[in-house]
Amino acid sequence: MIKLVVFDLDNVLIDTETIDEIAKIKGIEEEISDITLQAMQGKIPFETSIRQRVKKLEGISTSDIDEAMDKISLNPGAVETATELKKQGYKIAIITGSFDVIALKVKELINADYAFYNTLEVDDGKLTGEVSGPLITQNKVDVLRQLVDEIGITLDECATIGDGANDLEMIKNAKIGIAYNAKPILKENADVQINEKDLRKVLDIMADEEKITKEEVVEETTQEPETITTEEEVKETEEVNEEEVVENDETEEETIDYSILNFQQLLQCKRTLESELTDLKNVRDKMNEETKAFRKERDELNQKLKDTLKIALDKRNTRDEINKEVHENKELRNQCNEELKKVEWNSGKKEISNIQAEINKIDKTIQTKVLDIRKENELVKRVSDLTKQLKKIQSDEEEEKTATQLKEKSELYHQKVVELSDKAQAVHEEMIEYFNKIDGIREEADGKHQDFINSRNAATAKHEEVKAKLSEIRKVNKFMDQAKSQSRGRKSEDKADNDLKEKEEAEEIFQKFKDGKKLTTDEFLLLQKYDIM
Repeated sequence: MIKLVVFDLDNVLIDTETIDEIAKIKGIEEEISDITLQAMQGKIPFETSIRQRVKKLEGISTSDIDEAMDKISLNPGAVETATELKKQGYKIAIITGSFDVIALKVKELINADYAFYNTLEVDDGKLTGEVSGPLITQNKVDVLRQLVDEIGITLDECATIGDGANDLEMIKNAKIGIAYNAKPILKENADVQINEKDLRKVLDIMADEEKITKEEVVEETTQEPETITTEEEVKETEEVNEEEVVENDETEEETIDYSILNFQQLLQCKRTLESELTDLKNVRDKMNEETKAFRKERDELNQKLKDTLKIALDKRNTRDEINKEVHENKELRNQCNEELKKVEWNSGKKEISNIQAEINKIDKTIQTKVLDIRKENELVKRVSDLTKQLKKIQSDEEEEKTATQLKEKSELYHQKVVELSDKAQAVHEEMIEYFNKIDGIREEADGKHQDFINSRNAATAKHEEVKAKLSEIRKVNKFMDQAKSQSRGRKSEDKADNDLKEKEEAEEIFQKFKDGKKLTTDEFLLLQKYDIM
């Protein structure tokens, strides 16, 4: 089970090579990059490359370095991944050949538990061109070994993420080695590859590893011989008193005292346990298949949810773009209308309208009221004067033409406003339809996820039963070994007793032979066996 996750820094947690960024201050980034590339490809030793590169940085001020480091950004998902890993109980370490000027900042940003890095030597606020630290003379895997020893775990409880040749041994020796947008030499030796700039993929890998660990089948014990092959074991079997093996009660499991059973009884117990183990494993495997099916369905629903959400958001963006066009056309239409009002006012139409209104008013007064001759003459004269004035007013033809054009433009813009508004409304309704679908898909996905959790828990519980049954089989094997050992001991003692009796019998035969008794062939062979003659 993984307990520690180790990250390289440059091009893994951050999206650059730190030393290249420092080199830019002095304008020697190309010189530095060439040496860096050779080191990453494994063409020159890391210690040689780091000392060569740092030497070229001599004289750069620490204030300029701090300013450059503040501009460096983390790779996508770095903080989110570290936060989630720590929430799940993993320890996080940074092991890098990079430098203190950035490693300490990143350690704080992702809240790492440990950080190992090199230190740029400084004198009077400027780099001396010298470097020190644990990653100068040691390989990263050596530092990792020291760390796991210190915290009391093993390399088989580590996952490591790197991108270059100096990560190679660390990647190869950890339980899980992850190549993150890595050089070919690292990809060839890694367990898993991430070929996109998204550290959240590490969470997927860790989730898969946890699942594999939970579902891993406990290694079965070596099968003991189930048949008795030697003559002594056959004899022992014939002499065994057949006793009924204690069986498990269906409602309450009883503990069997294997120490009181003989070899044949233990063998029968083992066969029973192995049969039960097979049944348990079949049930567990079926549960695991169901769990995988639920997970697949859940993932498909989640993907459908993402796809539907993307369509809905695309619809919203399209609607907003159309509404933007609506607003632009409204503005243009309103501008035309404002210009049209000015043209109509300046063309004399307003004055013509006023004169005509006054003439109509005087005519009405003359027709409806009783007036003296003097007053009536005055009004008639006023109408005559206004009529003459009206005839003299002529509209400007150019302004009339301009007004006509403005009217046409205004109508076109208004037509676009109407058409685009209808189109925006249609897209808006489609967007609402997709957003409504999302709720149903999310509910279905949540239900399938709960099915997955329940099925996984049931499969895990059944796997624990498998492990317990295997443990019981190992226990029986142990007692079977002891029974065999005891049986061999008894046979050895019986053989010694038989040999003693035969020797005494041979001595008696020899005494009788000396007294003149004739020997049979068997008696003669017995005397030869004990070298009495």
